[in-house]
Amino acid sequence: MKIINPIKLLIQVKISLLVWVLLSIKSLAVTPPNIVFLFSDDQTAADLACYGNKAVRTPNLDKLAAQGVRFTRAYVASPQCSPSRGAILTGRVPHTTGSSRLHMDVLPEFPSIVEALKKQGYFTGAYRKVHQKGIEQQFDFRGDKDLTTFFNQRPKDKPFFLWFGSTDPHRPYKAGAVNPPHDPKKVRVPDFLADTPGTRQDLAYYYDYITRFDQECGEILALLEKQGLTGNTIVVMSSDNGMPFPRAKGTLYEAGVNVPLLIKWPGKAQAGRVSTDIVSLMDLPVTWLEAAGVPLLPRMTGKSLIPYLEGDTQPVHEYVFTERNWHDNWEPSRAVISKKYKLIQNFRPEVAPLFTLDRLTSPAFQAIDSLHKIGKLAPNLQQWYFKAPRPVVELYDLEKDPGEWHNLAADPAYKQIVLDYQKILGDWMNTTHDFLPAPRNSFPGYNYNDVYEPLNAEKL
Repeated sequence: MKIINPIKLLIQVKISLLVWVLLSIKSLAVTPPNIVFLFSDDQTAADLACYGNKAVRTPNLDKLAAQGVRFTRAYVASPQCSPSRGAILTGRVPHTTGSSRLHMDVLPEFPSIVEALKKQGYFTGAYRKVHQKGIEQQFDFRGDKDLTTFFNQRPKDKPFFLWFGSTDPHRPYKAGAVNPPHDPKKVRVPDFLADTPGTRQDLAYYYDYITRFDQECGEILALLEKQGLTGNTIVVMSSDNGMPFPRAKGTLYEAGVNVPLLIKWPGKAQAGRVSTDIVSLMDLPVTWLEAAGVPLLPRMTGKSLIPYLEGDTQPVHEYVFTERNWHDNWEPSRAVISKKYKLIQNFRPEVAPLFTLDRLTSPAFQAIDSLHKIGKLAPNLQQWYFKAPRPVVELYDLEKDPGEWHNLAADPAYKQIVLDYQKILGDWMNTTHDFLPAPRNSFPGYNYNDVYEPLNAEKL
């Protein structure tokens, strides 16, 4: 009978245990999550059933909201297509990347998150609208119609980043997008539009196109489930700017800059949580890169949402910023937003509000214009749409006045708040190298005093 050396046996056992531990650690190692971005085109936050508008049918996105975190105060970097998308794809504000205007691409010297994710081993894909031609060419996969193609072609041994850039609910509209269509009698008419049959039909078509987007989101979510990818996939839904209606898209009012944001991340994001804290879509690229284990790009301005998704109750931001530049016309403006206040600084106040072409030709605006011409437009709409010059500075208490109808900037009781917020806005403009002049009280060495009147356009 062979005698086993106890010392050798002990060594063999320890080696076996070490190998088992190492293999266990490897098997338990966190696989980088897949990332799916469901991105609608021109949709205000209010216009999902899970945000309270029960007149629009969005069952798939409502389910997504219940499975993750729903943000009620998410803001775009700009209420314009190309600038908003460029900001998400680079993590930098539009006026720093050369993409501050409609149809302007991010300058090639600014790296994108697509490049960063690919270097980390991600397979990247984009469907339909990216609206940044240079970055669009960086995706490994480009698709248009068949949503299964990406999932069939993706390498099964790589994590992936999928950008689903729908063109819904962008104009133009026509009947037949979904069946049954939405009933114009049941739509919710915002207080900044005229309640006419033409406006109601316009909104009903808008709802139809939102529902069509929801249906395609449902197809993608079903593909994730079918391929067993749900457990390790971050799903994010949002929009590039607000609804394509007057006083919304292309403006810095809530209907233009406040967009839906839903984030589902099994095991991370608390299912069913509703956040009323302010966040920026600039936070998304930072969050995605951190989740993927990718170093952040230079000078990204957002913050990671991961601690917040995991249950941290500390607000992500005290202030967020947004900007409007050229979009069919030149109407430069900047805004700083807190949980309570919004300050808008207008840099072309001598003209009445200007409109993007899709809003100008919309039935909703035609209704406003027709009532204006016969003197039957509501006084508040008459004041806002057609008065010139406009205020240089606008200040709104978003808690008391969510519709932003009562400008407090000229009220002496709010003078200090105006000065404070102009200083905050100006510091951001200076730090990010804005091409517009910051409010005067943001210049180095300036002290608050009564000589400078912030509402005087001649002293900007």
